[in-house]
Amino acid sequence: MKMVKSLLLGSAAGLIAVAGAQAADLPVKAKAVEYVKICSLYGVGYYYIPGTDTCIKIGGYVRYEAYHNETTGNYADRNLTGRFTRNSTTFAQQARFRLTGDVRTQTEYGTLRSYFSFGLNFLNSVDDTATPSGVGNFAFALERAFIQFAGFTFGRSDTFFGFYNSAAYGLVPPALDGSSGPLGHNVAAYTWQFGNGLSATISVEDAAHRVKPITDLNAAFIGTASDAGGQKVPDIVGNIRVDQAWGSAQIMGALHQVQARYYNAATAGFASCVGGNASTTVCDHPGDEWGWAVGGGLTLKMPWDAKDTLSGVIAYSEGAVGFVAYGNSPTNFIHKDGVAVGASSDAVFGVIGGVGSSLELTEAWGGSVAFEHYWTPSLRTSATFGYLNVSYSDNAKNLIAATVCGGGGVIVPAGAACDPDYSLWRVASRTMWNPVQNLDVGVEVAYTKLNTAFAGTNAVGTTFGLAGGTYAVEDQGYWSAAFRVQRNFWP
Repeated sequence: MKMVKSLLLGSAAGLIAVAGAQAADLPVKAKAVEYVKICSLYGVGYYYIPGTDTCIKIGGYVRYEAYHNETTGNYADRNLTGRFTRNSTTFAQQARFRLTGDVRTQTEYGTLRSYFSFGLNFLNSVDDTATPSGVGNFAFALERAFIQFAGFTFGRSDTFFGFYNSAAYGLVPPALDGSSGPLGHNVAAYTWQFGNGLSATISVEDAAHRVKPITDLNAAFIGTASDAGGQKVPDIVGNIRVDQAWGSAQIMGALHQVQARYYNAATAGFASCVGGNASTTVCDHPGDEWGWAVGGGLTLKMPWDAKDTLSGVIAYSEGAVGFVAYGNSPTNFIHKDGVAVGASSDAVFGVIGGVGSSLELTEAWGGSVAFEHYWTPSLRTSATFGYLNVSYSDNAKNLIAATVCGGGGVIVPAGAACDPDYSLWRVASRTMWNPVQNLDVGVEVAYTKLNTAFAGTNAVGTTFGLAGGTYAVEDQGYWSAAFRVQRNFWP
């Protein structure tokens, strides 16, 4: 009996040992994998960041462009000069890469959003006077970087004076749409939403990007140098906007401080403002002024196809030309036989007979209109037109006549022809083809014309890259073209 009991106990112990060993060998259940989930709250292309309630969308593009008479890859009316001489570069190619990110989270105050767009460019010529080169043409661009929360916008965004995206209608659109261009503005803004698509925004914006030259005419020709003072007050911008099924509309306004440095010549009580002391703290200066701008815009979706759109914007400014045309100054179209001169400035000032002038604010008005039609879902054509008119007060013209016109090194003549007013217009058409999804192939042809009030002839020395001689100052225009291939990698 004892033997049987011992056998039974031994067998039980063995079974327990074997069972324990087998249990120890069983695999442990793995932790569940957190797969990336699609976020459908904000449209196509968003995904939840694993372990969070935050959605992110990553996008961007790679672009190749070639230009004829758009040698900087920028807008014709932004180029410092449009030279048509042997030393000019009229063909250029550019490669561009952009990466974008859009991150959104729902909160009790609404959507918390952050957005960025940055990238790299490489252009094979620096500007329209450069020898084609493989070096020195690399640029980093931070186009957008902003945060939106509870109605606020902080960071680098488009100006709230801008209305429609002219780049959507052309490869090299006119810089006459009231926007801040591709590089944007640093802003701090608040937007009120009233419902039914109606909103209003007040924005404090970096003024430096908007400043046109403020020229001391005793020292330089209009727009060739700037005596603008440092930024003391930001631009104040506001708009009222409506977005509905039929399209969009907006009215906008802006205030812009105009501040100069010091006179370049002596005035009463400032006799030491001569020679090396000119334009220094021993000189007097004109008082500050406030420039301003107003504008309006409209986008209509066509009744036959909502993808077909007509957009336009118009603006007027005094002492704030950058709100009408955000490009550089001056604009000079130069041919081997002459030149058309268009010089923009926010203001001019100077000293005549020991008396310093006030800041004479420059007036400007202009705008742009664009239409796009889809022939098929993969083929579309757009037409654009932009116009700019810049004019100077009688006091400004008297200053210019007394200090600038007819000089030996200045191409503009004296007398009745000494009139700095000018206008510029540009008409273009672009056709874009999408052979496959997210691939753009486009071509654009444009004509740009500069009408100058400076007219006549003047004998000058070497200037603008021209040999000394007698040249005509007259209206001039030119044809340009651009070609693009772009691979978009957002959904």
